[in-house]
Amino acid sequence: MYLKLLHIALKSMLQFRADFLIGVVGVIGQNGANLLAIGVILGRFTDLAGWTIWEIVFLYGLWMTANSLYSLLFYHVTFLEEYIIDGSFDRFLIRPLSPFLQLLTVEVNFNGVSDVIFGLTALLLAITNLKLDFNPLQWLYLVCMLVSAALLELGLTLALSSVAFWTSRSEALVSTANQVNWNMTQQYPLEMFGRGFRVLVTCLIPVAFINYYPARYLLGKTAPGDPWFFLSFMSPVAALAMLAIGGWVWRAGIRRYNSTGS
Repeated sequence: MYLKLLHIALKSMLQFRADFLIGVVGVIGQNGANLLAIGVILGRFTDLAGWTIWEIVFLYGLWMTANSLYSLLFYHVTFLEEYIIDGSFDRFLIRPLSPFLQLLTVEVNFNGVSDVIFGLTALLLAITNLKLDFNPLQWLYLVCMLVSAALLELGLTLALSSVAFWTSRSEALVSTANQVNWNMTQQYPLEMFGRGFRVLVTCLIPVAFINYYPARYLLGKTAPGDPWFFLSFMSPVAALAMLAIGGWVWRAGIRRYNSTGS
């Protein structure tokens, strides 16, 4: 049922091909500008907290690829407050199908396609220039971490967006978490920040599991003797925890929901 609904949403969005192509070009340009800015910084300082330019590109590409999977399929969960405020959420409740499943498949964010292209390109360029030689288990680890990261973002966004069932507003909460995710952990190693921030993005808003901890393992920056080595393998656990929290807030919100009547 999920795949069928997703196919319907995809066919609907493909009716606007020009919009799709413009969005793809725009997102690739935006990401290119971000990497160019990092390159300018590293051109003056050679490294950031011990991370070289291609290690930063690997960190960025890892985040971009994982985020693109989330963005392609689940980004519209961010706008749950809009469905609640304008009353369109009611249609999810009167159909003989899970409201959550309907929310997940209401649309497809085509900008995620350009993110996938850019993220994979950045990853491959970084792997080539760093001369990384992953074994089959490391490639499997990489795929597992990417999927876990996308689900982690879904759980986090669902938990914060579902606050709108009580307050009618939640986009500011989601935006705050996204600012930490997109403007900090997206392209900068946590060695640049203080202990408080590292605790924040590891325990409270666990976006460091999207790219930072997996990158440390894949780049050989951590080893079994490191007391925090285990964190590089905790992305699936963090994803399950966030999905459980997001699901709990969602179910509590559904029970609390009162239609706007608009």
